[in-house]
Amino acid sequence: MDRLYLRQWQRRRIISACLLLIIAHFQDNLPQRNIWVHHWVARRKKQGCHHNLFLELQLEDPERFRRCLRMDVAMFQDLVEKVTPIIRKQNTHLRESISPAERLSVTLRHLATGESQESLSCSFRIGQSTISGIIKETVKAIHTVLAPDYLKFPQSEEEWKVVAQDYEDRWNFPNCIGAMDGKHVTISPPLKSGSMYYNYKKDFSIVLMAVVDAQLRFIYVDVGTNGRASDRGIWNKCSLKKGLENNTLAVPKPCTLNGTQQNFPYVLLGDEGFTLSEQLMLPYPKDSVGNRKDRRIFNYRLSRARRCSENAFGVMAARFQILRAPIRYDPDDVRDIVMSIVCLHNWLRTNTVGRAMYSPPAMLDTEDEMGGTFRLGDYRLEPAHALVRFVNQGGNRHADAALVLRDRFCAYFNTIGRVPWQDDMIDHQRL
Repeated sequence: MDRLYLRQWQRRRIISACLLLIIAHFQDNLPQRNIWVHHWVARRKKQGCHHNLFLELQLEDPERFRRCLRMDVAMFQDLVEKVTPIIRKQNTHLRESISPAERLSVTLRHLATGESQESLSCSFRIGQSTISGIIKETVKAIHTVLAPDYLKFPQSEEEWKVVAQDYEDRWNFPNCIGAMDGKHVTISPPLKSGSMYYNYKKDFSIVLMAVVDAQLRFIYVDVGTNGRASDRGIWNKCSLKKGLENNTLAVPKPCTLNGTQQNFPYVLLGDEGFTLSEQLMLPYPKDSVGNRKDRRIFNYRLSRARRCSENAFGVMAARFQILRAPIRYDPDDVRDIVMSIVCLHNWLRTNTVGRAMYSPPAMLDTEDEMGGTFRLGDYRLEPAHALVRFVNQGGNRHADAALVLRDRFCAYFNTIGRVPWQDDMIDHQRL
């Protein structure tokens, strides 16, 4: 019995020794793990950007704070409160979590400047992989909390009529329910995507389709279609176009304009990148205008109202400079980034104080109707951005009914619907 026990004991010792040798061998060949927290990261609260520079700016230089994050201290704190329930993390016994305010400041700084994750990692003293996760989570949170109140698509005839009345009051274009525009958002080539996102400009992109109201706020946004599709094909497949054609969007029925006996439908306004229809009015092509003053006036009136979308996109790209270069994220993440920027733009444009700081009058294209002069907005002084306009690649064949409708609007603007300054404006601008 003692001999059997001795053999078993010896066998166990041999097996244990072999296991220890195997474990030691694998441990020697494993890559060295990084330390739990780098020393420079551990000093985040003492020397990191959020806990030092941004807190100093809040107290000593609020204007510089606004320029850094595109909003004043009060709006920043308001947004922190909104997103905190979504992005707050629990502390652990090993380390304290990154606060919602710091997560938001990292994200806003990234959107405002396009600063790389590596650079943000150094300035905020947060690991780069953590920075990446923070940005992706926070942009989704911004969209979630702001979209219900600040990115609202009209749901009733009354709401559409409010949009149309605002266009008539501010821009003298009746029955206009929005300025339509489409942009290619340039992105870095996605892995293993082939030519799916390769567009006619020989860049990689996803498509942003949007409608803007008279106060330069987005009321419809569709982003994410791959850039390979033709611009005309993208619009033809757009849910908004189908809804307008099928009368499923609660758009009011055609009505008479002041002083007329004819009904005019409610329409969107676009440029030559789209196709003329009874739901979407475009300017007359240059080769059909010539010396015809009536068509020059129509083009002026349409471009004056459609300037809302140009200004909205221009200001948004100037303030959120991540849009000024190819965005280095996967397409789904780019979509989340763009949607968060659109919501921030609308939120800032809606808030009286935010609007004055975010897009002061000098930032926008403006005209002096009495003096007949036009001034380009300061946003145009910024370097070219990575939002590429649509191009109509399908020719200029339009339905006869749409051509007739455009002529009717043209006649209206040259008679009953004329404004006193339009003749001077087309002469000064050589329209």
